[in-house]
Amino acid sequence: MRESVLYFPHIEIANPQWLKTSLVLWDNVYRIVPKSYTPLDNDDTKRAVDAGLVRAVNLEQPDLQGISRRFNKFLRSLPFTPAGLESGEVSLLHPEKIDATLYPLLEQYAQGEKRGGWIELPREIVRGYMFFLSTQVAKRRKLERCTGDKYAFAVASYFSESGNFGEHLYELESPGYYSSLISEDLLPSNVEHIPMDQIIRVASNSRDERIAFREQLLKFTSELCQCESRDHANTIANDYKRDLIAARDKLKASQGFLGEHDRGSLFTMGVPVALTAFGGLISGGADPFGIHTLSASLLIGAIAAYADFRKVASAAENPYGAAYLVSLEKQFAGTGTYPAFDRYLEEFVND
Repeated sequence: MRESVLYFPHIEIANPQWLKTSLVLWDNVYRIVPKSYTPLDNDDTKRAVDAGLVRAVNLEQPDLQGISRRFNKFLRSLPFTPAGLESGEVSLLHPEKIDATLYPLLEQYAQGEKRGGWIELPREIVRGYMFFLSTQVAKRRKLERCTGDKYAFAVASYFSESGNFGEHLYELESPGYYSSLISEDLLPSNVEHIPMDQIIRVASNSRDERIAFREQLLKFTSELCQCESRDHANTIANDYKRDLIAARDKLKASQGFLGEHDRGSLFTMGVPVALTAFGGLISGGADPFGIHTLSASLLIGAIAAYADFRKVASAAENPYGAAYLVSLEKQFAGTGTYPAFDRYLEEFVND
């Protein structure tokens, strides 16, 4: 888990509460901004920009050079077109985010004329391209990616994992699963009442604790990804979750937003886990697509079955492949009701 994240799939950070919460965990939030475009930021986001915590990624030629070939190759490599990439409602895409050689590919989907310099395209095509572009931008800068949208979090896995899923996302005989690792009591759920200036001060004073927590999370998830032993997976869970929870508690204490027993908003990370390792984490015969408890506030559940688990890599090996969700939906905090990530991806792939 690196020091900063790339926000996706939009330019504007519409929810200042999401930004405040993200700055509890990361040093900086980057976002892709065309050079000729000025984001329509709210006051809190402007404060974070002025403090150097929100930064723009201005696309460079290497970002766009060849992306048409890679995007087209990605689309052609798919064994079938996901339902979520079929044409539908119109959305807009800024020309500065498009390699000149990509125009012929996208123009076949174009609908109507340009509006204010933006190109009208089917929303699904725009969404797919922005997910693909964010993955490529993160790769060049060794950034992880984070969103506040639970649907975007689920769909992002399709692109970061290079479509390494079949039509049967619930294949119980798969050698491994893309999964959600959920922490319930790390992020303040009352963040709307915390001034951005206080968030900025606390973020500066708790940097060491943030680093320690991120390091423990990276160790834990990397061990899970690489483990193919049922027995050893249980050992990993017991050893690393103890250190992870200790690092989390130190981070919470350093920031002072949550008490020791408070439940906060959800923090979720996408994690590859082998089937055999899953067997050591959950009770025998349990459906991996359920949400299973690893500790009082740490949970795990499969999102989709991999087509080929041999192709996956951990976040330590593949930082741009890692995706995070900072969820502000309070009904998930302490209620036992969680986002149905597997269903969101299922809808994207098979509708």
